[in-house]
Amino acid sequence: MITDFSEKLLLVIVPGWGGTRETWSEFIGLAEKYFAISCVELPCFGEEPCPTEVWGVAEYASFLKNKLLSLGVSGADMILLGHSFGGVVATRLVADNPNICSRLILSGPPIIRKKKGISKAIFWGAAKIGKIIFRVPFIEKFDVYARKVFYAAIKSDYNQSSGIQKEIFKKIISEDQTGILSGINIPTLVIFGDKDTYVDPRDGEKIASLIPNAELRLIAGGRHGLHMQQPENLLRIISEFKNSGV
Repeated sequence: MITDFSEKLLLVIVPGWGGTRETWSEFIGLAEKYFAISCVELPCFGEEPCPTEVWGVAEYASFLKNKLLSLGVSGADMILLGHSFGGVVATRLVADNPNICSRLILSGPPIIRKKKGISKAIFWGAAKIGKIIFRVPFIEKFDVYARKVFYAAIKSDYNQSSGIQKEIFKKIISEDQTGILSGINIPTLVIFGDKDTYVDPRDGEKIASLIPNAELRLIAGGRHGLHMQQPENLLRIISEFKNSGV
């Protein structure tokens, strides 16, 4: 969705893994009263087909850069809002292209990847076990449903992926972006729900501390999808950030 850029500051939304314009529709409906809105769907989701090769964060950032340049809007007139994986992509883009936008907003971004963390070991171990379980004749009859239940139980977007998506997903969750945070110099707002169970809210503190000109907002009772759970509150916080002198 793109509205008239001539009168309002442009807010570019980059949804997370599996996110689309549709999943952001309620927030967009509220925000377009105050901003010109563009929602950039990432490859594999919405109307964007998957790439033919396995992409990492850098390739997604390059894709986003081309999309933003095609809008023909000066970076000074653009705020970039990335949610979850979209926030990871936005972070990489801004680190590599400091003048691409005027302000950066990151909502629950899994920027910090704990390479040998317990949760990741559990996930990959469970994934391997799952492949064995689903070979059992009785469970094979209920394969589709069983897989959804099983992977949902280990809280992963992996069960929502198929084909090359799975390979992309495995790659991106191994790419830690912590090292690039110090290179982001534009005003940045890091937002986390304090009840987020997908990305540790404590990571938000570290992310904000490593970006030179960043502030952290923890949302009481908020979970991972603030744009769906608390759209009015999220818009209010973004508007305050836009109008601040930071």
